[in-house]
Amino acid sequence: MDERELLLGELMAEVLAALDERRFDAVDPILERAGDDRQQVLDMVEVALSIRGPAAPSAAVVDELAAAPMFDERAWTDILEPARHALGLKRPELVDRLAERLGVVGEAGRARLAERYHELESGLIPAQGVAPALSGALGDLLGGIGETLRQTRYNAAGLGPAVAFNRTGAPLDLLMDASMAPPDEPTTDAERVVDDLFGV
Repeated sequence: MDERELLLGELMAEVLAALDERRFDAVDPILERAGDDRQQVLDMVEVALSIRGPAAPSAAVVDELAAAPMFDERAWTDILEPARHALGLKRPELVDRLAERLGVVGEAGRARLAERYHELESGLIPAQGVAPALSGALGDLLGGIGETLRQTRYNAAGLGPAVAFNRTGAPLDLLMDASMAPPDEPTTDAERVVDDLFGV
């Protein structure tokens, strides 16, 4: 057994202990130590729980655990838009609030912010690269969902609405090529700042 396997085993044991003690807020910091192996540790925890089972849990404890953000399988594409709609926010209104919150100024910067947010909400930009400042602002502006965003940022997004709802008749491979094309290069400092926030 190599050092990596030993580390993953130790992290699994720590996660299981935290779950047993209902210290749910301690789980994510433990998983952060796994780096790119985060999902593997979660899979190991799931297998361990399925084998040993929880220690005589009550129905309330099971429900609480199932509802914990760390087990939320949704991607941001399934979280951002519904959260925005729940607050009655149009996308331009949210973008304006984001710009003010993040200090994005100028017409070019705000246009870039609107473009990048549309791509993020549509699944064309992966959530993994989003800067903490942006995810924190989104969490605050969308009804306090910061912890949910933090826990689900590694969940895989779908193909995006342009591909999933192909009403244009365009070949699927052409649509996917377009959705995965590299982003336009920023031409202003404000655009570069926005691109950094979105991890592109």
